[in-house]
Amino acid sequence: MQYQTCRADKRAVLAAPKYDRWRTIVIPPFLHETHQALLASNDQPWMFLSIQGKPLLSTNFDHTCWFPIRDGAEERASGPRYERWARPALPAVEEMAGEDIHRLRHWHEAKLDGPGNIPRVAVEERMGHELSGVEGTYSEVTLAMEERIVGYLQRVWEEEVVGAALWTPTFPIPLPDSPANPAPSLFSGLPTLEYE
Repeated sequence: MQYQTCRADKRAVLAAPKYDRWRTIVIPPFLHETHQALLASNDQPWMFLSIQGKPLLSTNFDHTCWFPIRDGAEERASGPRYERWARPALPAVEEMAGEDIHRLRHWHEAKLDGPGNIPRVAVEERMGHELSGVEGTYSEVTLAMEERIVGYLQRVWEEEVVGAALWTPTFPIPLPDSPANPAPSLFSGLPTLEYE
């Protein structure tokens, strides 16, 4: 977690993460593949874009993205101005009915706490939290802990999502694999907001 986008003086900038909690978040293979496909699906440095193909910073994210996912939405065909407008019908996610998107963070932490074999320091670091006291002073996340988290999340995906036929992503655009079809730049070009 390197930066977050926000507005400063009415312009988009990159700013430090909340509470300056810089961290690396190791993700499972299914999520890495999804991120690759999303980045390859456009020529922008952003993974998630608005219907207009622009960063989500200027979008009402709840109304345009979260509520249709949470509450379900009817199929939508392409509009005359926006090819990205099209989407398949989305079934409601009953477990998230009425919930704020922040609830996903709580769900993620609860999932990691569930198996009981993932050390607390690794879970809290992933969430951007610091452990207090002696435990916080002397504990550190190891590669083995990260591998345990990644393996567990991959199993959750395969068994509870794909295995239960809840959802399988479709990727309409092949990943870039040649200089003629290069990956987009991973840098936004936005100025970085420096704190004193």
